[in-house]
Amino acid sequence: MARARIAFVGAVLGSCVAGAGLAYIGFVFATRPSHSGLAADSIAAIVLLLAGLVVGQIGTFLRRRWRRDYIGREAVVSWVSRNRYARVRVEGVPYWAFVRDEVKRGDRVLLQGAEVDGMPIRADFVAVRANPGRLIHTPE
Repeated sequence: MARARIAFVGAVLGSCVAGAGLAYIGFVFATRPSHSGLAADSIAAIVLLLAGLVVGQIGTFLRRRWRRDYIGREAVVSWVSRNRYARVRVEGVPYWAFVRDEVKRGDRVLLQGAEVDGMPIRADFVAVRANPGRLIHTPE
């Protein structure tokens, strides 16, 4: 979806602008003597930093708000960590998902809400395999 991609780009762009504001603050204090217009440059740097933080927060807020549109949709796993968290892509937008089943890179998963047995988790979604195959450990 285009709006999720816009929110993702907004969050990244805001972080970049905030980083540029921090770099500009460091540049101003490192290169300017205290009597040569330091106040105007430092105010501009702080405004740049705050603008970046605001844009980043708006992008993050929109991304979290529109995340529920992806519940029940299919995604592709692009990376799996050791502690069962996976990086999934939905229409090109990356999200973190807690994986219930054993999945590998390139597998398709279905996205569910961000709770496991009623407990919220530190991921955007819970993912289960879209086409469950044979169980690896067969119960006896």
